[in-house]
Amino acid sequence: MVTTGCDQTKSDHAARRSMPQGQTAALGSLAAVAAWSAASRASATPVISSTVVNVPISNGATIDIDGSGLADFQFLFNNTQVLRLQGINSVSNASSASTSRDSFGVNYYAEVIPGGSQVGSSLTFLTTTALADSGRPLAPAALGSFSTGVRFTGTDSLDHYGWLYFSFPNNTTPWTGSLAVTAGWETTPNTPITVVPEPAVTFLGGLGVVACLAGRLLRNRVRLRR
Repeated sequence: MVTTGCDQTKSDHAARRSMPQGQTAALGSLAAVAAWSAASRASATPVISSTVVNVPISNGATIDIDGSGLADFQFLFNNTQVLRLQGINSVSNASSASTSRDSFGVNYYAEVIPGGSQVGSSLTFLTTTALADSGRPLAPAALGSFSTGVRFTGTDSLDHYGWLYFSFPNNTTPWTGSLAVTAGWETTPNTPITVVPEPAVTFLGGLGVVACLAGRLLRNRVRLRR
């Protein structure tokens, strides 16, 4: 039998009949939210990463976009003047706005991808791109917050596209307080993904919980009236 995030099992109903009315509603609400969360993680395509959530950016720090337990990217300071996003393997790479290199041998810069744009095969991907360059106004970090596209190998050993959303309080080394705020990725291999701005990600997630919870409470109210 196929169930949804808001469905309850027969045993749940039996248990609730023996509980006071207030406790029954509370149990139904919590169970609905938990079930909705589990279902969305299992079936959502594309998905919002559960492992990239306000990850502090520091020299050597890594991120695992798909929660596989294996890091996809690493942050590296280059002579303390440049912050780069380095793919862990040859297939983990970020979209690049330029294939030129600076005096430190770093590929410039990670391409800034606006919300609503697609990340796919039409972009140029490089194993090393620069996110920040101390004092340089053209570096993405000078924007304060931005998204860039990525491509990495999933647990199926196939290519997957995604995006990373960053927040930089300033563009000055050592970029204290900078975060990898959130990420999204496509569970279907070699399929483009649309970039969703971080505020919209928060809104969409919250809206799903509210909608499911509201539906559960409404059904409880109808049952009580009967």
